[in-house]
Amino acid sequence: LAVKPQNMEEVLDEIKESLTDDKLIISIAAGITLSYLNSKLNKSKIIRVMPNTPALVQEGMSVLSMQECIHNKEMDVVRSIFMSIGKVLVLPEKYMDAVTALSGSGPGFLAYFVESMIEGGIKVGLDKTIASELAIQTFIGTAKLLETGLQPTKLREMVTSPAGTTAEGLKVCEEKNLKDIIISVIEAATRRSKELGKVS
Repeated sequence: LAVKPQNMEEVLDEIKESLTDDKLIISIAAGITLSYLNSKLNKSKIIRVMPNTPALVQEGMSVLSMQECIHNKEMDVVRSIFMSIGKVLVLPEKYMDAVTALSGSGPGFLAYFVESMIEGGIKVGLDKTIASELAIQTFIGTAKLLETGLQPTKLREMVTSPAGTTAEGLKVCEEKNLKDIIISVIEAATRRSKELGKVS
C-alpha cells in the first residue's frame, strides 16, 4: 500500500474483497496505523514500513512495525526487500510517528539546511556551482565521518577552535536558538504524522 494517507480509505474499500487470508500486506503510508488497516481490511497479516527518499540510491532508512501474528519467515522476506535499498530497523509501532518525522521527513529538512548553506556561500561571494559542490560534499563527508561511530558532539568539538570561524558561526546558532528550532521541526512533523493517522 503506497498511496497518500488521505486516499487510503478509498483504496482499502476498493481492494479488500480481493485480498485472501494468505496475502501479506505491506503499507508505507505515513500515519496509517496497523489497527486502522486491520479494521478496514479485516486482515491481520500487515506490516507497516516507513522508508525514506535516499532509498533511491540504496542509502535508505526503513523502519518496520508488525502485528504479532507475522511469522519470522514473512518478516525476513519484508526485511530483505527493504535491505536492498538501505538499512532496516524493526521497532514497536508506538515509535512510528517519531520515525516518520526524523527519518521519513528528515531528507527534506537536511536538504533545506544544505540549500541554506549554498545561499550563504553565494551571499559571501561564491559562484552557485562552487557553493553547491562545497556544501554537498561537506554534507556527504560529515555523514561518512558520523557513520564511523564518531559522535556528533565530538565532531563539532574537533572542528571548533577557540575564537575561530566555526566558533563564530556556532555562536550565531546559539543566539538564534537553532537547536530549539530543529527540535520544534521534529515535534511538528511528529504531530502531523499523528494527525494523518486519524482517518475515518
